Amino acid sequence: MLKNSCVNIGLRCLLGLWLCGNAVCAQEKHMTLAYIETGLKELNNTDKQVALQILARELTKNIDVELSVMPLNSMQEMLDLAKAGKINYSLINSYFYLKNQESLAPLLKKEIWAAQRGQQLEEDYVLIVNNDIAYQDIRSLSGKRLSLYADDLLMGFYLQQLIQKEANKAPSSFFKSIKDTRTLSQSVLDVYFKTSDACLVPNHVVDLVMELNPAVKQGIKIVHHSGAHFIMALILVFKNNPEVEANAIRTNLQALPNSIAGQQILDLFHVKAITRIQPESLNSMLDLYRRYQKNQHIKTR
Repeated sequence: MLKNSCVNIGLRCLLGLWLCGNAVCAQEKHMTLAYIETGLKELNNTDKQVALQILARELTKNIDVELSVMPLNSMQEMLDLAKAGKINYSLINSYFYLKNQESLAPLLKKEIWAAQRGQQLEEDYVLIVNNDIAYQDIRSLSGKRLSLYADDLLMGFYLQQLIQKEANKAPSSFFKSIKDTRTLSQSVLDVYFKTSDACLVPNHVVDLVMELNPAVKQGIKIVHHSGAHFIMALILVFKNNPEVEANAIRTNLQALPNSIAGQQILDLFHVKAITRIQPESLNSMLDLYRRYQKNQHIKTR
């Protein structure tokens, strides 16, 4: 709690200095960075807004433009604003991209930035069980207790399609209970302390928990890997961006890890880097989502 308070104070002070330092500058152009709060809840809303305001300042340093931060409630709201040319960038959980890729495609440039949480950009989701569980396959977990960080929408989707494929059930009817944990690491600890029988988390979270508490390794085991296909959050770039300003913002985004403010932003969002990717890098996630949707459509005929 004390650490979070100190971060909050530091962020607000830094933002205040930037605001004062830029107050005398006439802003000739106005651009907008929108974000959907759902799926980005590792920060509370106040911290998120402050961090994004600092990000906007960092991305527009040495540019005569104001980049406003706009919180949105839904993907439909974002699509409506994008079609009207009222937003230039958006930060979203990748699950929203999968669900709305066809609607987004005509509006977007082929420039996407990805949030990297672990040592590798693409995440491998792993299913972990306590060593006391007699595990043979996914169906062995029927009637067991699961811990899950539910705000990770992409991981929740993977669980949904996995249980549907292996047991032909929804997770809510397959498991005895599903505990929504406050953090990803708490899911792993729940399994270790036997308050849950299993959990699904990115593999890098398991590595982190074991590094901090080596004893955890003796109490749990990994029984399933998704494969390294998943990227948690994206910054999308819309076609209506003015070219000169967009080029400058791109340069500042690439340089983000090299500044003190940039490092603070990355730390606050619990990410190691923000990396430019090609749209094709998301094809494995998209293919999985489309196969799942196709199978669901067949079942409902």
